[in-house]
Amino acid sequence: MTLLEVRDLRVEVAGIPIIGGLDLGFDTGKAYAILGPNGSGKSTLAKTIMGLPEYVVKGGDIQFEGESILNKSITERAKMGIAYAFQTPPAIPGIRLEDFICKICPDYACKGEDDMFMTNGCVCKDTLYDDFERLGIANLAKRDLNDGFSGGELKRSELFQVLSMRPKIMFLDEPDSGLDYDSLKIVGRELKAIRDEGRTTMVIISHHRYILEFLEIDKLFILKSGRLVYTGDMSDIPVLEEKGYEKFLEGVLPA
Repeated sequence: MTLLEVRDLRVEVAGIPIIGGLDLGFDTGKAYAILGPNGSGKSTLAKTIMGLPEYVVKGGDIQFEGESILNKSITERAKMGIAYAFQTPPAIPGIRLEDFICKICPDYACKGEDDMFMTNGCVCKDTLYDDFERLGIANLAKRDLNDGFSGGELKRSELFQVLSMRPKIMFLDEPDSGLDYDSLKIVGRELKAIRDEGRTTMVIISHHRYILEFLEIDKLFILKSGRLVYTGDMSDIPVLEEKGYEKFLEGVLPA
């Protein structure tokens, strides 16, 4: 079943057209890769779907579970089950990571708290810390959100935050950038586990295949100049890496 559908989408940023007439669909429980050269509209697409205000929809529609979300806020979209992991997550001093996770995850959420964030601790810390340990970020739990984290710590923290929302669909923007090999294995292992469960639609935005080596994607989309120019699968990844986008597309697109 199609979970999220983009129909003839046209998007501008600061008055500059970035996406022009894009049609895409994402099915429930599947894994996708969105690839393409710099400036092709990959991140713009994800941020538009998430509802970031600087990404202005000039035409077309975005439908989630059969309902247009163009008039919905970022918060409303997140509550519906749409999540986005930033390529470079912002630091938020003054909010501890463990408290933030307790509030956004339905499995961890503590009831009866008057304050927005925990003052007396979370009643489900044992479960929470098991997940922290699994991602190798238990040492970050009491630190301010993303503040002073290394590149690998940022990526693992951001992934944990997105996973904690239990989304129906998540867009991961360059989840392998800045990761050393150990962090890459941890992130890859977590994504594979999600992929194997088949409950969350996963969309990976990337320039290369490093993270894709850990999980089997169902479909890949290649964007160029804000348009979908090719739809393929995992078998195309090695050829793409060998030839690059221009040579690959010359061989698969009509003259």
